[in-house]
Amino acid sequence: MSLRSRFEAKYTPEPNTGCWLWDGACTYNGYGRIGAGGKRGRTLGAHRVAWELYNGPIPEGLQIDHRCRVRFCVNPRHLDLVTNSQNIRRGLHCTPKTCKHGHLRTVENTYTYLRRGQRGCKVCRREAYHRHLTKAN
Repeated sequence: MSLRSRFEAKYTPEPNTGCWLWDGACTYNGYGRIGAGGKRGRTLGAHRVAWELYNGPIPEGLQIDHRCRVRFCVNPRHLDLVTNSQNIRRGLHCTPKTCKHGHLRTVENTYTYLRRGQRGCKVCRREAYHRHLTKAN
């Protein structure tokens, strides 16, 4: 069975939003995954497969952003090619304006855990570090 036919069997169109909701496996943070085929067990991001099936290869240095902000949407019309910094900036517009301690979320005050794709507040991290130093002394 081809990658395209396996891909097309694993999403459900949502009539109100136009999202194609991924029914297959997902990562812990909500992105769809699909097997690349073969015995090695390698998996690919379903949104990346959607882009490549319908739009062609993803250029080096660019990544896929969900304009709809739904991580398990695989509708290629809801996806954009962006740089990492564009992706972070776009995500900041959809997240709360402050962290849980009330510090403003700005590009300058936000860092990203590269492996987990999560964001954090630089002020909170700095304050936690200083509390740690105070306890150590």
